[in-house]
Amino acid sequence: MRTTAVAGLAAAAALALGTAAARAEILPESGPLPKVTMERLLLIDATHRGSRVVAVGDRGYIVLSDDNGKTWRRAKSPPAPLLTAVEFLDAKRGWAVGHDSVILATADGGETWTRQFEAAAEQRPLLDVLFVDGNTGYAIGAYGAFYETADGGKTWNDRKVIADDKHLNALIRLPEGRLLILGEAGTILSSKDAGKTWTAVPSPYKGSLFGGVVADNGAVVAFGLRGRIFRSTDGGASWKAVDNASTATLMGGAKLPDGALVLAGNGGTVLVSRDHGESFVPLATGSTKAFARAILGPPGAVILIGETGAREVPLPLAKR
Repeated sequence: MRTTAVAGLAAAAALALGTAAARAEILPESGPLPKVTMERLLLIDATHRGSRVVAVGDRGYIVLSDDNGKTWRRAKSPPAPLLTAVEFLDAKRGWAVGHDSVILATADGGETWTRQFEAAAEQRPLLDVLFVDGNTGYAIGAYGAFYETADGGKTWNDRKVIADDKHLNALIRLPEGRLLILGEAGTILSSKDAGKTWTAVPSPYKGSLFGGVVADNGAVVAFGLRGRIFRSTDGGASWKAVDNASTATLMGGAKLPDGALVLAGNGGTVLVSRDHGESFVPLATGSTKAFARAILGPPGAVILIGETGAREVPLPLAKR
């Protein structure tokens, strides 16, 4: 049933993080945010653009840091429900999506945001957004939601890319105009023409896939429910399982500038790979809380975002 249960879903990307929403503070409309506030703020996604970190989450909040997560402030944005994903095309232009099929946009690096689209009646939370150029973009989400724009987000059109209504959780950009969609029940869709057409790919797993990262050598790593990790060296056409002793669900990942892959998930789980995703080792975080994403932090560290806002964790140096 597409009832309020869908709206209560912290979406696939926010699985197991919803308990923090009930205790989140009401933030001031602007200005710096105290450390204690950031420790309580439910954040679902973040991105690193140049020296700036932009993060989104509960109550439509968008927060910024220009010192690698040391201090934070709230961006100016319209009222919105839970935001689940944020993506930047360049240093200035970015988009955020979330519940009620809301799509927000910025043209000044995240300082201010405007609403481009909303379809609350559809009751389909959006879970990811990706622009392939300044005009062409896609937003995907629950119950097969797929919206596309050809004019930089001025207008968004609903489109059906799968026959059923499985959740579409993540959009992954590959080289040479190729894209992947990862979703519920092992759904994998592939596009070789920058999103114009999509075809289903045989999946190695029947559980949900929540995200993916592309290694420096082009290998694609997909991850999701119960800590499952899969790796493809042919653009997603075929996959092999990657060993992982943990069964904690993995929610988000990133590739760092030095090539390291970092995956984050439930129970304070963070995994690091320095061999293009062929193997992963756990990173001690000192937490049992859920993490939704790991991104580049200050030198020698990553910033983990999730149930406890944003926190910095040292990252072991690569062996020489």
